[in-house]
Amino acid sequence: MTDGWESAARLCRDAKEDLPELTRTAVARIRAEVGGTYAPVPTDEHFADVDGQYAALLDGLAARRHPSAADADRARELGARRARQGLPLESVISAYHIGYRELWNALLERAELEDPELAVRLLRLVNLVWTWVQRASAAAADGFAEVTLARQAATTELAHRFLEALYTGESAGEDVALAARALGFDPAADFRAVCADVADTDGADLERVRTALRRTGSTAAAVRGDVLVLVAQGVDDALRPERVADLLGRGPVGIGLSRRGLPGAAASIVDAERSLAVARRTGEPAAFGDHWMLATLLPHHHELGAVLDTDADERHPHLRDAVTAYADHGFSTTAAATALHLHPNTVKYRLDRWQLLTGWDPRTFDGLARSLTAIGLRTPDARRHP
Repeated sequence: MTDGWESAARLCRDAKEDLPELTRTAVARIRAEVGGTYAPVPTDEHFADVDGQYAALLDGLAARRHPSAADADRARELGARRARQGLPLESVISAYHIGYRELWNALLERAELEDPELAVRLLRLVNLVWTWVQRASAAAADGFAEVTLARQAATTELAHRFLEALYTGESAGEDVALAARALGFDPAADFRAVCADVADTDGADLERVRTALRRTGSTAAAVRGDVLVLVAQGVDDALRPERVADLLGRGPVGIGLSRRGLPGAAASIVDAERSLAVARRTGEPAAFGDHWMLATLLPHHHELGAVLDTDADERHPHLRDAVTAYADHGFSTTAAATALHLHPNTVKYRLDRWQLLTGWDPRTFDGLARSLTAIGLRTPDARRHP
């Protein structure tokens, strides 16, 4: 070498003599900065991995060469191994940056102590070091993604089989229990289902929901026709209607009851499907526990036509509003009038008018139940009381 580089190359070769010390420092720093996410990686294994990376980098810097195909393959294999160990990708990438940063700082410190001019020459390697960081971390990310995608594909297929078994009434089979355990479920514990229209839930929405739910419990999701079906366990708080609205961001969503065991999971899916029909009318997430009557009756609205035959709610929406306000405000004409900004006598007149047109007295249980059910089944803006 004729440009004075030999001293910098010698510095890199000398550093290899102290590789165990440099590696121990780097491993300690990585595990301290990345946090507990590296706990699944045995310390001896972590040491060997960093030691090999450092040896390759020092050889590359000494020769002023870019990472080789073999170097990239090693990084790719390491990324795949970290994925199998359950580490998050961001921790793996951070570890690369921390490790290379520690080695670079150690080289600069040694150069400064030996000769300030040597430190200046070493700075010419910044771009080369950055190339090693970029290519090694990118290869690791590729290996990580390959394992993750394969695992996701297998999990998705298993979730499809599991949910299909619930749909077909095979929840009592031992193979279904095995599939549930493989998906992280306790077959004997409580399950809760959610259904959403696929057209209103894109892939990013789904992954965000699944990631959020996985923080506290287990999930399995699949698409059947035009409906996304998700079964979860241990995430009841996250499946409150207002939380689901925040997670999905938009669109009708039906939420089933929390039910026990695999038969309960199948029943919760039915709850969620029926609640989805309500949500399509309201435009808001609907939980079966809040809308159970309307959700149960909607599939039978044609059969109930003879019992609930009226179009008074459509022809006279002001009468319909008086009935629902009366039900929503403690069966009090005064409270209903306040909510509607009317005089109580006006509300009383409208309730009488509704009775005259329909034959149902909203002041009685049967008359109010028929009135609210007819309103709920006929109008797209069905209220809380069917």
